[in-house]
Amino acid sequence: MGVRRLLLLLAGLSFCRAGDIVFIVSERVEVEKLTIREVRKIFLREKDFIVAITAFPINLPPENPLRKVVESRILGMDEEDLQLFWNRKYLNGIEPPLVLSSQEAVKAFVRKVPGAIGYIDEDLLRDEGLKVVFRLKR
Repeated sequence: MGVRRLLLLLAGLSFCRAGDIVFIVSERVEVEKLTIREVRKIFLREKDFIVAITAFPINLPPENPLRKVVESRILGMDEEDLQLFWNRKYLNGIEPPLVLSSQEAVKAFVRKVPGAIGYIDEDLLRDEGLKVVFRLKR
């Protein structure tokens, strides 16, 4: 491979780098920041409220790369462990977070539903009406 071709390839890869994963809520929610522990508890349905509003966690589909990062680095479980976890919770009447098909759907839902919290690639955060409450460095 020629040097020019290699430089073009490397330049292209730098533009493809994904941003951090940001956890977002509606700007109407009166919380500025959450800790990793609070985010984990919300997504495992062990914490029911964000300030005084019912927390409503939103997931991306299981095959989504962002979800895999969130499951391993925030929740500390792989897909199999989470399946067992939710089977036990379901017996107590607790269901897993709602799954939406895309990051755009997550943004639209979070913007409209107070208490909803979801995660997206920070590069997609261009919308008014949303604020970042937790950032997961990649």
